[in-house]
Amino acid sequence: MYDPLKSKGVSPFDPQPNSYWHHTHTCRKFESLKQNISTDYLIIGGGYTGLSAAITFAEADKNTTVIDANTIGFGCAGRNGGFVLSGSGRLSLSAIEEKWDQKTAKGMQAEFDGAVALLKQRINKYDMQVDWCDGAYYKLAHSKKSATTLHHAAQKQAADYGVKSACLSQADIQDRFAIAHAYGGVKVDGACLHPLKLIDEYARVAENLGAALYYSTPALEIEKTHNGFEVSTPNAIITAKHVLIASNAYTPKRFHEKVDNKQFPVQSSIFVTAPLSESQKNACGLTSPMSFMDTRMMKYYYRVLPDGRLLFGGRGAVSARGSDSNSEKQRLYKAMVKSFPALKGIGMDYFWSGWVSVSFDDMPRIFADTKSTNKLGYAMGYCGSGVSFAAFSGMRLAQRMMGQENFDTTLPLYSSPLPSFPFPAFRRMALHGLYQWAKVAEH
Repeated sequence: MYDPLKSKGVSPFDPQPNSYWHHTHTCRKFESLKQNISTDYLIIGGGYTGLSAAITFAEADKNTTVIDANTIGFGCAGRNGGFVLSGSGRLSLSAIEEKWDQKTAKGMQAEFDGAVALLKQRINKYDMQVDWCDGAYYKLAHSKKSATTLHHAAQKQAADYGVKSACLSQADIQDRFAIAHAYGGVKVDGACLHPLKLIDEYARVAENLGAALYYSTPALEIEKTHNGFEVSTPNAIITAKHVLIASNAYTPKRFHEKVDNKQFPVQSSIFVTAPLSESQKNACGLTSPMSFMDTRMMKYYYRVLPDGRLLFGGRGAVSARGSDSNSEKQRLYKAMVKSFPALKGIGMDYFWSGWVSVSFDDMPRIFADTKSTNKLGYAMGYCGSGVSFAAFSGMRLAQRMMGQENFDTTLPLYSSPLPSFPFPAFRRMALHGLYQWAKVAEH
């Protein structure tokens, strides 16, 4: 598996993940770049962020090119769980308020909600077929203490930010589901979709609007010139007035000074069960589309898929070397059985892992050198909440590159670049220690 902290970069020959999404959908194909070209806006990364930026540029009739090192859905878009959530990073609105102030938190809430609204608007405008499923989203407390904290937070969210939710007691959860070790929860409106179909639809729309898309075309080097940038690829040179880096967790370890050591790629793993029988669905209470996440430091998240399977995910191995090991599969499977004892023995039909971009201060960034004639910008650090927000980031980054900043750029998303990780060579050592500590603290 590709390892962003060890590999030089994603190769066009790296295999696609063995994900449920790739087994249920085949994406359109695009050629690699074989001759030198010039473009006004070059986007490096053809995932949610990059293709959303391309759509924004193309809607404004800008000359736009997208390149990606592999095929559609190699990265996050073909590996995530498909949860549509209002938020990004790892800071709640209350945590943002505590760190800055309530005005900032409300401004961030508007951006988070705007991301979901943008996703829905584009799905409707461009008739995107993404297997959209409305359904309840449950945040479950893994301890009695976390249940109290969760309920207090929900009440504050309702009072200060107008976020509607229903607080559920342990008895409420037990009446609805056979989920072991759940001590209460909060229910809000939620939605899920097929993440690989979404990226395929973004590519369709971007191309139809006039953007040039080249896949299996890794960016090898970005060089600043008097009139912009020259970007080297295996078979061609791209001359660009402006460059957007939209590779997020799949950014190579050494790529450009603006992003090197600015994010920490952390693995998340997912498996999908065999289809649940009617008796298993009834025994667990998983009888309709719905999604869940718990309050552990190393969270588990799961959802019922439209074909009756259960998708179950959580933190992955520390390095790529252990990503597909039996021990990792069994660790995640045991966590599922611990929550749903009635599913013990059900088959694991699919298992895969992917990289999540974590920022040092848990806050994503959408940053551009807006004072330069020839701009370079980036968006990354979503911390695993990117299905809606990555695309919103791509739109905002494109707007910044075009000088269309009719939004609050004083928000922490926009006002500063990503901070560097101190002692970056020790990131994985620290992560291993954190996992070991969490294993003890949460049991």
